[in-house]
Amino acid sequence: MALVDGREAGLYWQSRMGNNADGIGGNAHRYDVVTTAADGQLTHRHFLVDFGLKLGGGGHGYACEFSSPEGVFARRDTGQVDGGGRPPEALLLTHAHEDHLGAVRHAIDMGFACPPVYATAFTAAMLTNSLVNAGIARDRWPEVHVVRGGTVAEIGAAAVEFVPMDHMPGATALRISTKEATVFHTGDYKFDETLALGERADPERLRAIGRDGVDMVVSDSTSVATRGAHASEAQICESLTRIVADSKGRAVVAGILGSQLDRLVSLGRAARANGRVLAISGRSLATNIAAAQAAGIDIAAAAGTRILTTRESRDLPADQVLMVTTGAFAQPTAGLMRAAHHQPGSLAIDANTTVIIPQRAIPSVQSAHAAMVAKLENRGARVVTAERAADLGYGPIHQSGHAIERDAKLLYTLLKPRKVVAPVHGDGKQVEANGRLARSLGIPSLALEQNGTVVRVDPSGVTILGSEEIARIGARESAAMVKQLPRAARGQGRNAHFPAAVFTYDRLDRSGRIVEKTDIHPLDTPTRPKAPDRTSPQTVYSAARLRVETSR
Repeated sequence: MALVDGREAGLYWQSRMGNNADGIGGNAHRYDVVTTAADGQLTHRHFLVDFGLKLGGGGHGYACEFSSPEGVFARRDTGQVDGGGRPPEALLLTHAHEDHLGAVRHAIDMGFACPPVYATAFTAAMLTNSLVNAGIARDRWPEVHVVRGGTVAEIGAAAVEFVPMDHMPGATALRISTKEATVFHTGDYKFDETLALGERADPERLRAIGRDGVDMVVSDSTSVATRGAHASEAQICESLTRIVADSKGRAVVAGILGSQLDRLVSLGRAARANGRVLAISGRSLATNIAAAQAAGIDIAAAAGTRILTTRESRDLPADQVLMVTTGAFAQPTAGLMRAAHHQPGSLAIDANTTVIIPQRAIPSVQSAHAAMVAKLENRGARVVTAERAADLGYGPIHQSGHAIERDAKLLYTLLKPRKVVAPVHGDGKQVEANGRLARSLGIPSLALEQNGTVVRVDPSGVTILGSEEIARIGARESAAMVKQLPRAARGQGRNAHFPAAVFTYDRLDRSGRIVEKTDIHPLDTPTRPKAPDRTSPQTVYSAARLRVETSR
């Protein structure tokens, strides 16, 4: 960052994307550490936290957008960063959602070298899945260091502790400590001790971190404006159990997000309570379950029931199965959407089917979601959505995965930041709501509605140094790529694994509205293998270059 003064010791932070007026996503942050070395000289090193994508947006029809790796990542052919300077020491991933790690594969596809990655086991497994599904050649993969909750990793001149948080399996916050300052970067979080998978947030550990001293909290803003009662996953499980009980004699199909593995556990428990078996349909669910297993997370044990494939359950009576598929956000190729449109090979939905969608539709998918629900109802199904469940007397079947007001209040009370809360991960209204909450607790806020601002934290305080223009990259799937379903082996049925998509990349301005350069070419040397890599994600994960960091 040009605005970092290498002569002024401190911990410098910049949100490169994530605070977007046009929607949530693309989370990416840079931290620079300027500190005094043993010889008395100032040293300057930096690292990145998350590198995610934002779906669509910008009005140009891009499949996704993300913070430009230009001038940050080293180019693979030269090993140099555009414009000079050193590449990042590391990329630290807070968790496995696409808006926090999904741009890694695109940066590699553009010809950049990803720095060493630090992540928990499940997040590392999901990153590997992402690279496999994108067809990225193995020699382009980054080195991955697998960490556990409580691990303290030495990254440059910073000690970074990975602090378990409640959001999804493997989710962590980061306590970033230097000689000059300590920043607590929350990642996505909430507080729910009833989540079944992964490590739980420990309020006592957070209180201890606060006692040791936190100067700034960089904090998730997505749902902080939401007030009122909090629905735990245990309460959601009870509601789902009642819905399944009221569907006696009927087929039950649930549509979730492929990453909602805690919700899958709740559905499994609801199935078991009603004498049903749990079955899954959909490649993303299967690969995510495999990634969890590879990371040592036993979803079947948590649910208390076997997880069957569609093939294993096809001879069972429909009223003895709870079938879970993807499609809570009405994604075009997801199982529930395909069933709504009665596509070949899709799940059968008719008047004797109850469909459960235990996920609220976010604003960007509301119209597609409503159309999908209407299609399902036209097929005769009874559809119970998260929006309808309470009115039908069942209680909540969804809770945001992000901190609501009461969660943020608890976090700030435990950490007691000495200087400021910096809200991130939201549009202008969400960022301001988070800042307003912090101020109501007597904590100053640094509500930066635009990406690119450079902030220095040091013993004297928090200083805004200015703002840099942070370009975005728009990724568009190449129309010249004709997809064909590969032939399956005899007796295996249809193989629905498409060849990896080929993307073209444009540079956009920081808003995503103006195209600055079209068709940014990747390296001439291929980033993709000549033949498809058909190794299963689980096998690939276990063979990847991983090093486990132990906690102190």
